[in-house]
Amino acid sequence: MKTIIITGANRGIGYECALQMATLSPNEQIIITSRNIELGNEAIKSIKSKTGHQHLKCLPLDVASLKSIHEFVTLFSKEKDNQLISLVNNAGGQNTGPLQYTVDGIEETFGTNQLGGFALTLLLMPFMDNEASITFTASGTHDPEKKEGVEPPIYNTAEELAYPKVTNEKEMTAGQRRYSTSKLCVIMTVYELQKHLENTSIRVNAFDPGMVPGTGLARTFPPLLKFMWNNVMPVLTLFRRNTNTAKKSGANLANLAFGKQYKNLNGKYVEGTKVIQSSKDSYNETFQKDLWNTSIKLAHITQADTSLQLA
Repeated sequence: MKTIIITGANRGIGYECALQMATLSPNEQIIITSRNIELGNEAIKSIKSKTGHQHLKCLPLDVASLKSIHEFVTLFSKEKDNQLISLVNNAGGQNTGPLQYTVDGIEETFGTNQLGGFALTLLLMPFMDNEASITFTASGTHDPEKKEGVEPPIYNTAEELAYPKVTNEKEMTAGQRRYSTSKLCVIMTVYELQKHLENTSIRVNAFDPGMVPGTGLARTFPPLLKFMWNNVMPVLTLFRRNTNTAKKSGANLANLAFGKQYKNLNGKYVEGTKVIQSSKDSYNETFQKDLWNTSIKLAHITQADTSLQLA
């Protein structure tokens, strides 16, 4: 039996992705990850009751901790069915409050959204099936031309993102920029990883779920904005372009990762169900290479850790 891993799947888009995945893949093992194993097991119980899927499991993982990522990979390596047919890097977050750092001393948003998924993917490469898919959840906020109402990204070096200088910007402004830039990094990782996989049949893509109000992304918002995100803005799903329910975006994410209609799609950026161009900066090969090399250094990845050629 082959295995599917979905990170951050105890609620929101990740949960809905796992729910759809259970329908798409009745004969595969589905492992969802969660920082809170109790909430993860509740999600497993719910998915099982709704789909009847018999091969569901939750394993603990905090993508903001390199130690937790290594511990997860060790646990997975001991699984009886550890041939990975699909990895969905969905876990992430947005901090619009004061500057915060991961347990590894990396700026929290970059460490969670970029470095965590990057490290997990490279460490899981030895377990990848020859035709596996790797899918990263990105965001349209990475592209200034989309005018998403979020501060646009600024990429100079990955080192600056990992260890940012304190600025005089408002917390919300700086937090939004850290988020949009981290999602730009996710897309650049997809493009650079695809180059390293060009001699394989493993495919890797980036997914834009659109704006999905009502999800946990607003955890650090000010109270009024949080109220609007959870109680007012869901109405926008009825008429605003690329504004979706968690159910719709989760299903689209699962289909991209495992649906037959996408089995030949590789190295693309997908908005909902449509392949589109990502931002101009995302195709900057100098940025891509800087991000790749710095992420390897920050995550302490060595050639012995992965089957992928790092250079």
